[in-house]
Amino acid sequence: MAFAPADPGPDPNAVRIGSLRWRVTIATREQEPDPDSPGIVERLAKLQTVRADIQPIGTMTFYAAEQVDTPLTHKIVIRWLDWVDTTHVVFRVTKRPDGSDMVERFRVRRVMPIDGRQRFLRMDCELEQRT
Repeated sequence: MAFAPADPGPDPNAVRIGSLRWRVTIATREQEPDPDSPGIVERLAKLQTVRADIQPIGTMTFYAAEQVDTPLTHKIVIRWLDWVDTTHVVFRVTKRPDGSDMVERFRVRRVMPIDGRQRFLRMDCELEQRT
């Protein structure tokens, strides 16, 4: 009788093109001093629309992230872009049942290639605003 190794199950890092179902916009967040007040003016520049997979992270991952002061709420996967970093934000617009738009803004906290290949990019993000 031969011993068969246990099936490790699906790869948690696996990405299929079909899973990139959301149309999102990636923007660069630029901040500069406000000339009219002591605050800061924020502009969004260099917009690009791409397809993405957006998944909420698990509870244990959320609490572990909170312990190191980097709140993470979602994992976003896109096709490889070498210029995305932590100065970017990701916007997703969806329709509510009443027909109005819901806009979600995600702050990019960490960026990494999946499996060390430059094919897909994983962004660990924080849901910053939902309107």
